[in-house]
Amino acid sequence: MHESGGLWVRRFAGRPPPLVALHGFSQTGAMFGEVAGLLGREVLAPDLPGHGRSAGTPVSFATAVGGVVEVLASVDGPVPLAGYSQGGRVALAVALERPDLVSHLVLVSASAGIENEVERRERYRSDETLASELRTEGIPSFLDRWLDQAIFERLHRRGTVWTAADRALRLENSVEGLAAALVGMGQGAQPYLGGKLEALQMPVLVIAGGLDQKYVSIAHAMSRALRFGTPYIIPEVGHSVIGEQPSVVADLVAAFLTGTG
Repeated sequence: MHESGGLWVRRFAGRPPPLVALHGFSQTGAMFGEVAGLLGREVLAPDLPGHGRSAGTPVSFATAVGGVVEVLASVDGPVPLAGYSQGGRVALAVALERPDLVSHLVLVSASAGIENEVERRERYRSDETLASELRTEGIPSFLDRWLDQAIFERLHRRGTVWTAADRALRLENSVEGLAAALVGMGQGAQPYLGGKLEALQMPVLVIAGGLDQKYVSIAHAMSRALRFGTPYIIPEVGHSVIGEQPSVVADLVAAFLTGTG
């Protein structure tokens, strides 16, 4: 592990070139350890602002984008960039800001943000409320409630050993870090990026779980707006695609990056 651009980067050894991978809310770069092993490719997975070893980094959507840009600029590029959920939104913004650093883009259970300004403000207020509740109840209770959402229901199929390990990794986060990430990097704080998708010239793979109907619709809509966008819907999977089906995701990403899929 090392620090780059103010972000703590977790490195999983493998063959070059590296894949830079961005985690979801309440996780850390450690979430990509399983997929990295299956890929056999070097994976650089920064802890995003407010998370893990980057908890002290100033938290905003802009600082997240800037930190990832510095990680990408620190390696011989351009290189592939992937992001899951919150990390997918950051990855999309990075690719739009510095397309010269990104050879391929993989978006998993991700969106371009909220288009309607009123809805975006409402989401911001909702995230502020959730952050306040997190500060009151603490991380263990908050995680119980967060992971009890229907979109994460199928993670339990991985078994008690895997879910306990996943929870332990999430518990590495701090209350203040996650609260700041909810407000500063949530969809309420993010500028809407949907109108810029056509500008991307690199190939983009947009993955969603078949049971996550909201993101199935988003995946198809984003792919239509992209010049070189390909949607892939994994059946019988919810929002937490990477956690539920890491081997399927690894196969998809490997085929996408080598041009065989």
